Amino acid sequence: MDIIFKGPSDRKVLALTIDDFPSSGIDEGGSGTMALLDLLDELAIPATFFAIGERVCEHPGMAARAVAAGHELGNHMWRDQWSFSLPKAAFLKQLDDTSAAIKDDLAAAGLTAPLRWFRPSGGWPHPPMLEWARSRGFQTVLGSIWPLDGLGIAPPEQAQRWFVEQFAHPGGIVILHDSKDANPATRRTLLQDVPDLQQKGFSFVTLSTLLGQG
Repeated sequence: MDIIFKGPSDRKVLALTIDDFPSSGIDEGGSGTMALLDLLDELAIPATFFAIGERVCEHPGMAARAVAAGHELGNHMWRDQWSFSLPKAAFLKQLDDTSAAIKDDLAAAGLTAPLRWFRPSGGWPHPPMLEWARSRGFQTVLGSIWPLDGLGIAPPEQAQRWFVEQFAHPGGIVILHDSKDANPATRRTLLQDVPDLQQKGFSFVTLSTLLGQG
């Protein structure tokens, strides 16, 4: 399969994926990414964070903190720009540099973790991009439950929370965002929707677990 949009539908499980990680650093506890990680710990659910390479470098230790907490990481390119506009050489450089930044951050904490998943920045792939990512060992993953956050014009939070809960389905892949603008709405959405969805019988897993590679 060239692009994964969802997982098997035989169980009521969801994979929570969060793009644009990290939006802040360890020294900014109480807000941003640290607050999001704290919330996920309170909710006792894992996430798959799609990391932007330059932000991993700007906020050292955050990738390692996420992995140590039981989350997994994917590659979201070096910077927050439309990946589909990049020629092959520039695309591969951003992809490779992001992988290196993640691995270096983990190594500094004595950690390693597989990097399996790729999601283009901007969210729009084209066929050559899929081949380029695959040549580096990545599977391209989009999602099936995205409330259109992260576009610069955020949806009303009530609509975002309603959308995630209303369209949750077995094997669904949820997309939310950890950019500075989107992070607070992401946290409030999860705070409400996760307990509601759990009451409906859903559980949350990483992408690797959902897709049988965990």
